[in-house]
Amino acid sequence: MTTINQEEIQKFSKLADEWWDANGKFKPLHAFNPIRIKYIIDKCNSHFGLEEKKLEWHSEIVDTAMGDASKRPEGFHKLNPKGLIPLLVHDKFALPESTLILEYLEEAFPEHDSLTPKSPQDRARMRLWMRRIEDGIHVASRTIGVCIVNRFIYKEVDKSKLQDYYMKMRDTTRKNNDQINTELGLNSPLLKPAIHAFKKLFQDMDDQLANTPWLSGHDYTIADISLVVYLTRMTSFQMSPLWDDFTFLRTWFDKIRDRDAYKSAVDDWGDVTGERRRQNGIEAFETIKNYWNEDS
Repeated sequence: MTTINQEEIQKFSKLADEWWDANGKFKPLHAFNPIRIKYIIDKCNSHFGLEEKKLEWHSEIVDTAMGDASKRPEGFHKLNPKGLIPLLVHDKFALPESTLILEYLEEAFPEHDSLTPKSPQDRARMRLWMRRIEDGIHVASRTIGVCIVNRFIYKEVDKSKLQDYYMKMRDTTRKNNDQINTELGLNSPLLKPAIHAFKKLFQDMDDQLANTPWLSGHDYTIADISLVVYLTRMTSFQMSPLWDDFTFLRTWFDKIRDRDAYKSAVDDWGDVTGERRRQNGIEAFETIKNYWNEDS
């Protein structure tokens, strides 16, 4: 049983044969070292998953925070029409969406360290946690990022490039949200619900971790990898004091940060906008804290 959407896989695999023509329209992307797994990504959970599986891979940073589509590799939007990251390219096959990528890696490389629990109940619990991302957490994360940081970057970008950036953004919800959040920042009506979505998520995670060492039960799984990245992101905004009382969540986070794969995938990877997130997060903290403490 899998949550991988076969229609999504077929759509992106249509581009695979064109991708693999080293002299074709995707030739610039073949500058990437042609090793076992090719990967286009900024820092995210799929990167972490590759490290946990101990797979060979090569990556290229595609920074979607800059509001300038021209800075992305040529052919990127043909491989990934929505223009989002991450994107995995493996054996003539292109796959977007981090949770799909993590499941794909589990199924494509079963001989490597398993990150899926053995019991059907724990597997179901794992998928329920991962569904939280699709059910709103990823959108909430984007809202927070744009309101605190990206809006300032976008205002520095040439207006024609920013317009082109939005035109190539196929996800209309993301586009509309970005425009609202860029214009209104901390006053965006979307920000408070986004903060509350994270508060609810972190509370639920803390409740689960009070009873089990990992989110799915007794096994460390791709659910932990999927969700720790959002805690990492919120921490990068200097928001960790908000969940000081979530003792089990903090212990879980510390355990994952001690893993070699986390250190390689996150700590050693570098961070293009890390300093801006830190500074802007400090400036926004009091507003965010007020939203966090207000009733839904």
